[in-house]
Amino acid sequence: MQKISFLVLRAFGSLIFIMAGFNHLFQTAGTTARLEKAPFAQLATWMAPAETLIILSGVGLIVGGFMLLAGFKTRLAAGLLLAILIPITLTVQVGAEGSGPLFKNIALIGMLVFFIVNGAIYYGLDQSLFQKEQMKSSIKNKFNGNYVAVLAFGLLLVLGSCTAGTTVGQSTAQAGTVTAATGKKYAVLISQPNHLKAAVNTAETITKESRYQRESFVVMACGKSVEAFVKGSELAQEFEKGKAAGVTYRVCGMSLKQFNINTSSLVDGVEVIPNGLTYMFDLQEQGYTTVEL
Repeated sequence: MQKISFLVLRAFGSLIFIMAGFNHLFQTAGTTARLEKAPFAQLATWMAPAETLIILSGVGLIVGGFMLLAGFKTRLAAGLLLAILIPITLTVQVGAEGSGPLFKNIALIGMLVFFIVNGAIYYGLDQSLFQKEQMKSSIKNKFNGNYVAVLAFGLLLVLGSCTAGTTVGQSTAQAGTVTAATGKKYAVLISQPNHLKAAVNTAETITKESRYQRESFVVMACGKSVEAFVKGSELAQEFEKGKAAGVTYRVCGMSLKQFNINTSSLVDGVEVIPNGLTYMFDLQEQGYTTVEL
């Protein structure tokens, strides 16, 4: 409820600016007349004619209002709206009859300061974009960290093959024999509920008897895909098929928090991992072949 309350504040507050912006554009004459009659109109009209100021402020109110509503560049949107609201308050509301409109604007200024400091907080595009960037950054950092090690390992292989080709060949054959005996390990990272079907179908295809020689198969659920593991989910049948095929299920704890899912509501047979992305890196270090859907 606390998260929803932040969303309600942002949504209802943004509607005030959106409607005011439409009034500036579609009722320009009346709004212009109010500005020209305002006690301190000269504070604004020295820059441009009143009608021009009303149209420009209307565009800014609509753009900033929709950005605030969507939670996109929230701090920037709140700053834009504040830059428009303060001149309106000083020129039109200060000195006008009645204090209601003035203190309404003061309350709106307080709300905008809140979002300038805190951002969208929950349920905004800023959060979605941040998670995507975080995922890309984690993958990039992992790649950069392993790049030098891969080059060094490749160089050692080349040098070893030059000095002991026969020994390397025998070792490779022995390693192949061990791999065939112990099997291979696979892991799939899913981000949408319907990805579960593809993951289960893959697990059923790459069996231990197939050329993939599958020994272990892990499905790591992140993002919205965690909803597929809630009791009563329409994908319960796919979940059971995966268990029968030897799939090990893991769900991301951060994603559960993001979608307000309690661990007690999850089906039996899944394990909660604090961070699904770092867990995939751990699996790679353990020799798993990983793929992201």
